[in-house]
Amino acid sequence: MTPGERVGLSITLGISAAIGINAAHELGHKRGTGEQTLAKLALAPSCYGHFFVEHNVGHHLKVATAQDPASARLGESLWAFYPRALVGGVVSGVRLEAARLRRRGHRFWHWRNSIAQSWAASVLIVVVIVAVFGWAVAPWFVLQAVIGMLVLEAVNYIEHYGLLRAPGAGGQPGKVYPEHSWNGDQVFSNVVLLNLQRHSDHHARPRRRYQVLRSCEEAPQFPAGYALMVLLAAVPPLWRAVMDRRVVAHYGGDLSRINIHPAKADVMSRRYRYDRGAANNIDAR
Repeated sequence: MTPGERVGLSITLGISAAIGINAAHELGHKRGTGEQTLAKLALAPSCYGHFFVEHNVGHHLKVATAQDPASARLGESLWAFYPRALVGGVVSGVRLEAARLRRRGHRFWHWRNSIAQSWAASVLIVVVIVAVFGWAVAPWFVLQAVIGMLVLEAVNYIEHYGLLRAPGAGGQPGKVYPEHSWNGDQVFSNVVLLNLQRHSDHHARPRRRYQVLRSCEEAPQFPAGYALMVLLAAVPPLWRAVMDRRVVAHYGGDLSRINIHPAKADVMSRRYRYDRGAANNIDAR
């Protein structure tokens, strides 16, 4: 194979790995041992085993808050989001799993460690590939894994951009409602992505299987499918031009209700002054 063919194959495998993470996302929410085992295996090609714990135990608890590494903030570019999400996700997943094992009297490196189980499957894949094809193929495996991670986190970026849960009793984040996730009802994307665009219903009812997820009209709506939105996110000026005004309009122009990137707070305050009339005009456009 030529270098160009190898890059092309790695990109194809990386996108397939990202879709595998999406399947793992569905399977990991189920209570059956068989489905959870399949979720860990589906995460192995992208070496993203920590997602099994971080998404279910961390992200769903902290979604649409400033503490969640997988919830993007208004004014935060995809490229600024990547390191926070990639590093923060691993750290959060490891801490959560270590705490779970500690409560059961186990050390982190125990055979019951869900993250380590998926990581072990990743190592096994690498061993088999190297044994069959040699070490020359190892960098291409790493490349497809990185592409899978980046595609997955790009999807995370668009799913909760700028959305914030109002504090509940005791200052803790309130209940998760459909309006805390961006919703999309484009048929083709939902078929390919297992109804992932109906993310609002998924977060409000995590145990509901993807086949029966509903489109939530009360949730903020994407103007296009995930594929186009991810491409827009890769070009921050285009993304901001399309999405920032929609976030502000969703909250009626009240910036205090938005999850704003701290470094962009002053810029956003000058750009979008709290004016309900202006917010209605934004929404109408």
